[in-house]
Amino acid sequence: MSGRWKMAGSEGLKKTTDMTVGKPFELIIKFAVPLFLGNVFQQFYNMADSAIVGQALGIKALTSVGASASILFLVFGFCIGTCAGFAVPVAQKFGARDYSAMRRYVFNSFYLSVAIAAIVTLATTFFCRDILLLIHTPQEFFDDAYRYLFIIFLGIPCTILYNEAASIMRSLGDSSTPFFYLVVAAISNIVFDLLLILVMKWGVIGAAVATVLAQLISGILSLRSLMREYDILRPEPGEWRFDSKICRTLLAMGVPMGLQCSTTAVGSIMLQVSVNGLAACYVSAYAAALKLKSLFLPVFDSLGVAMASYCGQNFGAEQYERIRSGVKNSVVLTAAFSLVTAVVTVLWGNYLVMLFVKAEETQVIAAAHKYIAVDGALSIAVGLLIVFRYCIQGIGRSDLAMVGGILEMIARTGMSLFVIPVFGWIAACYTDFAAWGSAVIYLVPVFIYLVHKQERSGTILEPCQG
Repeated sequence: MSGRWKMAGSEGLKKTTDMTVGKPFELIIKFAVPLFLGNVFQQFYNMADSAIVGQALGIKALTSVGASASILFLVFGFCIGTCAGFAVPVAQKFGARDYSAMRRYVFNSFYLSVAIAAIVTLATTFFCRDILLLIHTPQEFFDDAYRYLFIIFLGIPCTILYNEAASIMRSLGDSSTPFFYLVVAAISNIVFDLLLILVMKWGVIGAAVATVLAQLISGILSLRSLMREYDILRPEPGEWRFDSKICRTLLAMGVPMGLQCSTTAVGSIMLQVSVNGLAACYVSAYAAALKLKSLFLPVFDSLGVAMASYCGQNFGAEQYERIRSGVKNSVVLTAAFSLVTAVVTVLWGNYLVMLFVKAEETQVIAAAHKYIAVDGALSIAVGLLIVFRYCIQGIGRSDLAMVGGILEMIARTGMSLFVIPVFGWIAACYTDFAAWGSAVIYLVPVFIYLVHKQERSGTILEPCQG
């Protein structure tokens, strides 16, 4: 097997970045910028679908595509979160300069990813129709929503392939290479959209096929790069073999991160169900607002992922003061961008809605603007939530970070069951903030406690000691 891995140069650490040395602010910015750009292009997967579907096929088709957004969040959140969790021990071993153990984690993480891809794909495609019935998808949107969701579920292995490879690259301090392949995928997605929807007239099926093909391209390119260009991953004899102990450690880290995303998504599903019970214009407004929310979340997500790699490497190197310094810098960056987000969404949110909704849909535009304006004005909460959640994951306690996801789920579920039925759309607009605030109140003191305890006793890395 080792013969398949080419040496790209004489330096064993080519394409990696050691985040245990250097100025934290500069390292975080340098790492986060490609992540941000990559996240923006990743949103093009869905945004290209939505813009082309909404303008070419109409509001009904757009709503059919958006009706399954919360389900996709649940399923893909689990897959992406699990892949990110598998990379945490890799980052820690890299920071500790234990490269042999690091490679064993890398290979075993791919074995587990193959198994997870098979299980999740089979389960979701088999229960696809039941899932849409469970969330009370309106009958007028059901058939197109089913066709779209079924094809997207078939593409789950493509999504896992890219995210596993990308997570490994990022754990080694390389955020630029995954960004490059996302650019390629985003451009491919747009080209396939235009071809399949406008030329071949495949409707929402074309939008789904375009997304899957783009994900497949990014996954293949990322795996090829990982095998050819990362000298440090060239295995020594025996390092590529399956190891049950390492797999247990990986699962202990990855599964809680995946479940955290899924529990958060359960709350979003409850919100979707509650919104589906309102007038049709609010269902369409919610679908459009979710697309707009994806415009400002990538910055926060980028900082969070950057901090996971930063904290992971520095935790492995026992550089606790650097962890504190990095967190302070990321909080300042979060606050600054939250202010920008508030101004843009409050003042110009209605124009952004019209990227996805025709101008004559005035009721939908007004409702979607209200939703995105509230989220934008209060976005400091989600920024802090993401940064501290990823920091806790980076130091090896995804089990505790998962509690934040549970709190989000409880808050969204409570709003959906008891508040939205009474107060309607305005309550739906404040549901995200209720969820974000609940998690932040828990995550910030937990992170402070964990770092302080580890510095004094060295006993908190329980799930990842393999």
